[in-house]
Amino acid sequence: MGKRGLVWFILSLSSVLILAACTQRLKYPDQPDASAPNLSSSIETPSISKDEFLYTVGWLDDRTLLVALEKNEEYGLYSHDLLTGEDQPIRTFSDRLVFAALSENGRRMLVQVANQQGSNVMMIDKSGKSLADFHLSEGVLTNVSWNPENEGQLFLSVQKTMDRSVNNLWDLTESVWVEMAETEGMPVWYSENMYLHMESGLDGASALVLSDVRFPGKDTVIDREILAYGLEGESVWVVTPSDFNEEELIAVSYYPLLIAQGYVALPRITDGSGLVIPEFKKGNDSDETFAVIPKQEPESVDGVIFELAKIDFSGNASEVLTMVERMAPISVSPEGTYVLYGERYEYLYDVEGDGWIQLTE
Repeated sequence: MGKRGLVWFILSLSSVLILAACTQRLKYPDQPDASAPNLSSSIETPSISKDEFLYTVGWLDDRTLLVALEKNEEYGLYSHDLLTGEDQPIRTFSDRLVFAALSENGRRMLVQVANQQGSNVMMIDKSGKSLADFHLSEGVLTNVSWNPENEGQLFLSVQKTMDRSVNNLWDLTESVWVEMAETEGMPVWYSENMYLHMESGLDGASALVLSDVRFPGKDTVIDREILAYGLEGESVWVVTPSDFNEEELIAVSYYPLLIAQGYVALPRITDGSGLVIPEFKKGNDSDETFAVIPKQEPESVDGVIFELAKIDFSGNASEVLTMVERMAPISVSPEGTYVLYGERYEYLYDVEGDGWIQLTE
């Protein structure tokens, strides 16, 4: 691919890959355009200019967001104080910002910027200082998993072409960037040396596998017939078909791995390109888990409604907080006070105040 073709690919693909994810992201089925959440009872706080807002990257602390903005003809990462509405620049770029991700502890950021000469991947700290960089010859970053014990090791997923994605290991300490050809889907760090990923068997079913970077090929199968999984802190959640009810899926939470905390049953709903499967999220300093749950509703126009809920795996139950328009990603603040919602994390729900906060004007 020539330089012009590469730049065109990066700029066009980045327009739809603007939301960074710090852990494995689910692919949501295609759904019709949906309106914003009902903000009639929203909580009044200073908001961000709609013309400047690109997307929310994540949480710097329980009241401060990391947001991507376009100001004064420059792209940039800013801290946004939810209480005062103040935006403080962390790092600005004259080139196009095509990817941004925040480490789970909020201390480091990964960015990709593209210009006419190609694309650069950079690691920066909270002050905007560059810690490492790498020239990416082709492709756009779509996902990252941070090593919980070593911030100098990352798994990166790179979209090479519209239908080809490649996983890589970036070791900043050794200045090594290695393609992980043996992995399927996005690998997710579980400990300093071990990681989780999915592998497809001969029967087409996917298995959850635990691997070790020190011993390639020596894998341990954790569970079979996996539809989706995720890692929140030291808790692993897994979604599988139900053994007892063909109309249900089962989401199980493990902590530590292989020790079940409990489960919740989910309706088996197909919409668009596949099954509608929630992702379960919690704050770094909180034990409360949240998810957008689909629910069969015959009286609804589409037969399905969606609810933002608090999940209690140990009690095999969920508590509905509010209705939402569609299945979309969520991100929980460190103490579980707020929940970001939307393809760009453009909406914010106040859990304690039981109301929506409008982020943009």
